[in-house]
Amino acid sequence: MSDNWDFYPLLIDNQPASIYADLGLAKTAPVKNQPHMGYVRVFMRQPREDGLSSSEEFAVLLKLEDALIERVAANGITTYTGRNTSSGNRDFYFYTSDTTAFLASIEEVMADYPDYEFQTGARLDPEWETYFNFLHPSADDMQRILNRRVTDNLAKHGDALSKARPIDHLAYLPNAHAAASLRELLGGQGFTVSEPEVGGGSVMLRFERADQPDAIDDVVVPIARRVKELGGTYDGWGCEVVS
Repeated sequence: MSDNWDFYPLLIDNQPASIYADLGLAKTAPVKNQPHMGYVRVFMRQPREDGLSSSEEFAVLLKLEDALIERVAANGITTYTGRNTSSGNRDFYFYTSDTTAFLASIEEVMADYPDYEFQTGARLDPEWETYFNFLHPSADDMQRILNRRVTDNLAKHGDALSKARPIDHLAYLPNAHAAASLRELLGGQGFTVSEPEVGGGSVMLRFERADQPDAIDDVVVPIARRVKELGGTYDGWGCEVVS
């Protein structure tokens, strides 16, 4: 497990869902000696009407998760990778080198929670496809996570997130042609774009526009998507705190 965990909302089978995953594992996965994906599905007793977890059940589900991590993933042969909450269920996902020990540990933990029905199982997944294709956020969802981290930090400093103010952005493009294409797009959207700065094998663009931090996803996600299409990297945004 890494220290880079975060959550994001999405739809799964047209139903509201929330995934909480270890984003840091993407740098080291797949772990070759843990080729088996193991899971446990816990049927929540008091889900919300939309199938997500309720405040009434928050404490016990958190305690159950901690117990799973302590008993199942503390032996060095199993890694906890994340969970999905949807349709009245909470699904916990692991990767392990020993499915027999994994399944036995799950049974031991759930014996302490007799009020909860559950299902468990394991299958071969050496490329960690469940982690990369299901738990790990898409590029758009990852950008929303990064945006939320910035707005959360602004809020901690007393920012009025609904107030528009100049917001600075930074992007790196692979060449002058890509930079010109992005400049044209941004100019049409009312951004003030600086002159390209060439260095280190890429072209850097700084651009600015007045926007509301609490509506930044609608601004940034399409731009980050276009930068990626051009072969570049969107490097984030920032602004002053407005009280």
